[in-house]
Amino acid sequence: MSIMKALFSRGFLAAAAFLMLGAAPTPPPKPTTAPSPFTYGGFVRAYYFTRTNFPGVSGTPNQASFNPAISLHGAYSPGGRFSVSGSYLYADPFDNCGNPASHLVLPCGRHPVTVPPQNNPDDTLPGYRMNTLYEAYLQYKNPVLFARAGDQVIDTPWANPSDARLKPVAFRGAGVSYKVLKNWILEAMYMSRWENRVQSDFVDSTTITQNGSYPDAGGVSNTGIPKGGRLANKGFAYARLGYAGRAFTANVHYYAFNQIANALWFDGKYAWKSYGKPFLAFQAGSENSTGSAQAGKINSQVFGAQAGYSPWENVTLTVGADFVPIKSDTIILPLTAACGANDEIKGTLLYFLPTGGTPNCKTSFPGVAGATATVYYGGWASPYTDSYATDPLFDTSISQGMADRRSPGSGVKLAGTFYTDAKRIRLIISRAWYAYGNGTVGVSPTQETDADATYFFSKIGTGPYRGLSLRHRYAERTQAFTGAYGGLADFKYNRTQLEYDF
Repeated sequence: MSIMKALFSRGFLAAAAFLMLGAAPTPPPKPTTAPSPFTYGGFVRAYYFTRTNFPGVSGTPNQASFNPAISLHGAYSPGGRFSVSGSYLYADPFDNCGNPASHLVLPCGRHPVTVPPQNNPDDTLPGYRMNTLYEAYLQYKNPVLFARAGDQVIDTPWANPSDARLKPVAFRGAGVSYKVLKNWILEAMYMSRWENRVQSDFVDSTTITQNGSYPDAGGVSNTGIPKGGRLANKGFAYARLGYAGRAFTANVHYYAFNQIANALWFDGKYAWKSYGKPFLAFQAGSENSTGSAQAGKINSQVFGAQAGYSPWENVTLTVGADFVPIKSDTIILPLTAACGANDEIKGTLLYFLPTGGTPNCKTSFPGVAGATATVYYGGWASPYTDSYATDPLFDTSISQGMADRRSPGSGVKLAGTFYTDAKRIRLIISRAWYAYGNGTVGVSPTQETDADATYFFSKIGTGPYRGLSLRHRYAERTQAFTGAYGGLADFKYNRTQLEYDF
C-alpha cells in the first residue's frame, strides 16, 4: 500500500509540474478604447404647414409655408465633470422670400383676403430664413450636483422647449440642481433672455409683452403697447422642490416673471404597477401680477386632474380636465376703453383679458368710453408658451388651450395613443371640449378634434433607417356664437414633417 501511495504521489506531482510548465500563458486583457471626448448629433427637418381660416367668413386669408432646416449639436468633455456644448440651426425656404421683412408685403406675403386662392405665409413655422447658434453653454455634473450656464434649452412646465416646429425655444442664463436626499431634489435658475421658436436672437421680452413684434405671437393688444412694439423685462427666476418615489412623484414650482406675474405651480402623479398601468395625475396653480404688471392685472387659479389606463400593451387611454375660476371687477372704464357690442373690451385697459371670442365685459352703455362696466378675467398668463399650445394643462390641444385663450372656464380632453406591434406606426387621437367664460358674461363653447400619426421607417433605434420618420398632424376646431362674440367659427390645421435624427 505504501508503494502505491508513493507512486500515486509522485505521479500526481509530475502531472502537476507538466501542466504548469506546459500550459499556455493566460492572454492579457484586450486594451479598451477610451471614449472620444467629442460627441455630436442633430436633426434634419422639412415641414409643410397649412391653415384653413375660411376667409369668406373670417376675413383672414388662408396660410401656408414650407421650410427645411438642419440642426447640429456638439459637446466636448475633456475628462472629469465639465463639458462644453453648442447647438446650431439653419433654415431656408429657398423661395426668394427668406427675409422676415419680405413677408410684410406682396408678393411674399400679406395678400388681402379679396384675392383668393392666394395664401399668406404661416410664420409660426416660420416661412423665412433662420440662422442661429441657439445653444452654447458650460456644464458641470456629478452624482448629486448639476449646473449649467449659457444659452440653453430648458424643460420646466411654463418655460419649456416648445419644440413643435423647426427649432426649440432657448433661454440665456444659469441653473443648478442638487439631490438633497435619495428621493428629493432642489433646483433653481435665472434666465434673463430668450430666443423663441421663430427667432435667431435672444431678446428681453416675451410673447405677452409685445404687440406683433414676433411673427407668430399677437401679444396683448389691450395694454397699450403700440403695434410692432414690445416692453423689455429681465426674464424670470425659477425654483423647484421635487420628490420621486417608486409610485409617486410630485413637484412644487415657483416662477417670478419679471414685471409680469409671480406663479406657484404644483404637479403630482401616482402610478400603479398592476395590469393596465393605471395612473392619476394632478395639477394646481396660483398666479398674480407683480411689479409694473406689463401684461395687465392677473389673478388666476388652475385646478386639473388626469387619469390614464392601458387596456393593451400598445394602447394608452387618458382623460384630463382643467378648471380656471372666473374673476370680475366692476369699475369705471378709463377714457381709453369701452365695452363693445360683442361684450369685449376695445381700446386700452390694463387687465389680462380673454381673447379669441371669449366675452370679457358687460355694461349698460356699449361702446361708451368711461362708462361703468363689469370686467371678467382670470385666465393664466404664460409669458413663454402663450399661443404655442405647448403648456402643461391636461386639456391643451394642437391648436389651442385655456392658457392660449387666456380665458377662465373649463376644458375636458379625451385622448388615445396606439402603436403597432413593431412600433413602426404611432397614432394619437384626441377630442376636447372647452367652455370659455361663464353663464353671467356668456359662454363660448369650442371643440377640437386632433389626429397625430407618425411612421418610423425602421423599428425605433434599429435598422438602416433608424432616426427617419414621417409625421402628420391634423386639427379641426369649431366654435359657437362667433357672430355675437367674434373668433373663428371653423378652423383646420395641417402639419407634415419629415425628420431624420442622427
